[in-house]
Amino acid sequence: MKKILLFLTLSLFTSASYAQFDLKNYNDDSVITDGQTISFSETGCGYDDDCNWKFKVTNTSATETLYMRIFVDNMVNSDGSNVQLCFSGVCLFSVTLGNGYPNTAAMIAPSASTGIGNYFWNQNPIGTTTAMSWTLRFQAFDSSGFTIGTPLNVTYNFDPNLSVDDSALSSLEVYPTNVKNELNVNSSENLTADFYDLLGRNVKQANIISGGDTIDISDLSAQPYIIRFTNEEGESITKKIVKQ
Repeated sequence: MKKILLFLTLSLFTSASYAQFDLKNYNDDSVITDGQTISFSETGCGYDDDCNWKFKVTNTSATETLYMRIFVDNMVNSDGSNVQLCFSGVCLFSVTLGNGYPNTAAMIAPSASTGIGNYFWNQNPIGTTTAMSWTLRFQAFDSSGFTIGTPLNVTYNFDPNLSVDDSALSSLEVYPTNVKNELNVNSSENLTADFYDLLGRNVKQANIISGGDTIDISDLSAQPYIIRFTNEEGESITKKIVKQ
């Protein structure tokens, strides 16, 4: 199954931490920022396919326990059926607008992350032709049940008319993936490149000129990074590199 590598980012922040937590894609550890839309063009996919969006939540506090619930704030062309939301060991085969899950907030210990088995999965049948979306709000609570800090919103979007070819980003080339000082980028359009470390911090930004270009990363420390490339239309794609 093909995953649409298209991220429509409504707003970017210099840090992905919100009220002592951050949210990442489970498979590649890429950072999810507030207001981001993750788009797919397929339904009827299996558990291991990309359109089953797997995520993890990390408590970034070293001292305080975090309690987390996921609220369904908006649904477009969906009554909440034919989707599966699993979080903190609770799996639901439908969701309801305005409700939060699980009923008892998930407890995340200081500096801990949720493990495998947390996901939002569009289970509408193969051949579904109606575009639809679900907006989820990740909200943190304290031990007394009071909301704390700023929530993080993410939209899972299904559009059967999307195609990898719809965006010139599909032809983006980034190499080498294990790099010492200079990263090569081949793109058919001008881009902005934002570098995130594995704590979700935006540590570097660079502008890419259409054609062949290079980015000097000699100032970065040796570790993995997620790079979000964004074009002038606001479409984004992420790549992962390892700085040696």
